[in-house]
Amino acid sequence: MMLRPFEIPILLEEHAGIPRKQEPVTLGIPLPKGAIRSSWDFLLIDPDENHVPLQVRELARWSDGSLKWVLLDFLADAAPQRATQYRLRAGPHPTALITSPRLSVTQHGAGIEVDTGSAVFHIEAGGVGFFSSVKLSGVEIWDSANSGMVLTNEVDTPYSQQVANVAVESDGPIRATVRLDGSFRDQNGARHSEFVSRLHFFAGTGLVQLQFTLRNPQAAQHPRGLWDLGDPGSIYFKDLSLSIGLRCADNRRFQWMAEPLQAAQSGQYERFQIYQDSSGGPNWKSRNHVNRFGIVPNSFKGYRVRGDGVDLAHGNRATPIVSLSTGLATVAATVERFWQNFPKRLEVAGYAIRLGLFPDAYRDVFELQGGEQKTYTAWLSFGKDDLSISNLEWINHRLVARATPDWYADTQVFAFFLPTDRQPVENKELALASDLINSAVHGDNTFFHRREIIDEYGWRHFGDLYADHEAVNQKDGPPLVAHYNNQYDVVHGALVQYCRSGDHRWFLLADDLAKHVIDIDIYHTREDRPAVNGGLFWHTDHYTDAGTATHRSFSRASPQAAKSSGYGGGPACEHNYTTGLLYYYYLTGSPQAYDAVITLADWVINMDDGSTRILGFLDRRPTGYSTLTATPGYHGPGRGAGNSVNALIDAYTLTGSIRYLERAEQLIRRCIHPHDDIEERNLDDVERRWSYTVFLSVLGKYLDLKIEQDARDYMYAYARASLLHYAQWMLNHEVPYKSVLHKVEIPTETWPAQDIRKVTVLHWAAKHSSGALREAFRSKASFYFTASVTDLLSFPTHRLTRPIVIFLGNAYIHAYCLVRGEGTAPEPLGQYDFGWPQSFKYQFYELYRARDWIRRLLGRLEEFACRSRFRLSGSRNAAENRYA
Repeated sequence: MMLRPFEIPILLEEHAGIPRKQEPVTLGIPLPKGAIRSSWDFLLIDPDENHVPLQVRELARWSDGSLKWVLLDFLADAAPQRATQYRLRAGPHPTALITSPRLSVTQHGAGIEVDTGSAVFHIEAGGVGFFSSVKLSGVEIWDSANSGMVLTNEVDTPYSQQVANVAVESDGPIRATVRLDGSFRDQNGARHSEFVSRLHFFAGTGLVQLQFTLRNPQAAQHPRGLWDLGDPGSIYFKDLSLSIGLRCADNRRFQWMAEPLQAAQSGQYERFQIYQDSSGGPNWKSRNHVNRFGIVPNSFKGYRVRGDGVDLAHGNRATPIVSLSTGLATVAATVERFWQNFPKRLEVAGYAIRLGLFPDAYRDVFELQGGEQKTYTAWLSFGKDDLSISNLEWINHRLVARATPDWYADTQVFAFFLPTDRQPVENKELALASDLINSAVHGDNTFFHRREIIDEYGWRHFGDLYADHEAVNQKDGPPLVAHYNNQYDVVHGALVQYCRSGDHRWFLLADDLAKHVIDIDIYHTREDRPAVNGGLFWHTDHYTDAGTATHRSFSRASPQAAKSSGYGGGPACEHNYTTGLLYYYYLTGSPQAYDAVITLADWVINMDDGSTRILGFLDRRPTGYSTLTATPGYHGPGRGAGNSVNALIDAYTLTGSIRYLERAEQLIRRCIHPHDDIEERNLDDVERRWSYTVFLSVLGKYLDLKIEQDARDYMYAYARASLLHYAQWMLNHEVPYKSVLHKVEIPTETWPAQDIRKVTVLHWAAKHSSGALREAFRSKASFYFTASVTDLLSFPTHRLTRPIVIFLGNAYIHAYCLVRGEGTAPEPLGQYDFGWPQSFKYQFYELYRARDWIRRLLGRLEEFACRSRFRLSGSRNAAENRYA
């Protein structure tokens, strides 16, 4: 237990070659259990031994009340192309006095005033713009009449904007956040869409970070479980732009830069714009970008720059910055991930800068599907003097701040966590697995490179991974469009690899993907059925082009849709991944990630609530939707139940709400028992039962939670006995998947990759056993690790997306156990009688059984009738032959 003062190294990595001066930095830092009590404080020390103003916010606590995760905010300096080390010192009552500008946030009636020491901003509830006032040195510079957010319909008629609520979301000495919630409404007052805006302010600066989310809260109608563009639940609009208007004085001028490291340019154009129409990549016209009519509306490759209608420049990929000076003040602006989220426009018109988040220059209206949203981040910088836009280039290349891999390991916030430089170099299979994993971010065929194959860019697609494994059998034509939608929790795997290695590319991958998942892959509505509200959409249907379903799995354009009326589906428990979003929240403080974890956990609870279904008043038993895996009626160990339990555990970890833990334990008891007849589970049905290992891994995670709480009670004993019961069965019955590929429908490279999950389960079992049994589990884990790596590499397709993802989220566990061992888990505190397994009777169980019985009976009667007709026909033919 760390009870004396200590220091944590904080590394700031600069990769863009840009000198940093007072750049805002936000990062989450884990702390060891028992290390820091509330009476302690933190100091941040820069490389020159100066004390740096610091803001610290609690994110999570250990069960003993000590801090587990904290969020740091500070303003940092860093030299280009270097890693700069700060030191976070923790101890009792530091006495150093730090003087610096501090934020002041004041509530004024229905409005909020934020004084950064450099500028004063006023935000009004019920207003039509973000600011009602901006002052520099007491002088009003804001032109309300020429400012605000504008959303227009297909004929350029603006929707009215209503800000329903303005609230201070966070308030500290370095950064304050004001949240605005509102809606856009048509001329009849009907809701068109909703928005959430977060304005972040920083001490001593005129910087404002604006995060704006536009959401369609309506449900999609998704007939037959098909989720195509053009659904009646979609909304359409032509333009969404933010205008920043300044009061005019004289000497109007502006500067602009379209790409990094370009020299700033200026001009006297009345109307100037940088417009990105497509990605600028080699496949900029990819079918990935089809609209509801199956047409790709992209007009030209890349971006163009125009002044008063005259073409000034053009290029492929813009990351622009513009600044406007009016004599009274200067404002500079940019939008993060500008070209990646095309179409985009950055424009100067008169005395205003206009940020075209969804610009009307695009050759189509924009469609937000039911329950879909999109978030953009823009930066504004206000100042009295001319601003050199080159000083703002860092905005598109933010500093990546982190602790060291050793620190993450010492805190034990990740299970089985070992820094990559501590892996045994002599282990051949570990080296091969590491090479496979690292190919996701190193080399010439990384996940970043694979975006180019189908042009995985644009506002709806950027951040997702290309599911290249779905196109492996494609022989000709354009690349199959397939989206991965965070299958097997890439966000979690990438963040673990980032903390293990310190390689910032892993964080960039996770950052882009987490934002995409939160916006596009989650169904943001409460107006559909509880079984799908708030759910996570599946990846693209196997070996099928996404068509006009985008990231929603099932399209009417699929050949299967034409063949079968039963084709289709929607969000379901087998595709519900929360742990990556949980750690993304801890590492960044993202409130959107926090909300996403809770949304997905609540979805688990709601989908299982029988009272919400039609005729639910007749039978209030659970629906079973939260524990269903692969086949109707199966509620044993599987990934559906495993993902549901995992989501509930993550929500409990995040909130401390006991209802999530109680529901998780209820599902555990439903799906597994220490005395299960495992043979009846038919786990050797590889095609349908392979994912029982997912559930057992989650059971190990649950046991770790109970150990941390020192809650070695009935449920601890129950889960532990269940895990060991199944693990012992694995010792005697499991075989590498490559040896049973004749049992599966499609024998791909993914099957040997999934063997890595057996390694994880066996290490969990070793942790909860001793003696010869423990050694048997460890030996078998090593056997399966070797088999998984060797068998996977025997496939020429081993570097496809899916096998790499499976490895990056699981293989590190074996490395840890080889070096440090699994540890020894404590025994339960008592002896318990678990009784005997009781089969789960889900809602309308008896009716479904009767329906299935009748179907089987009708099938047998039809078969009997066919045979009778055949025999009768045979007899008639024989008689005719005799007569002849």
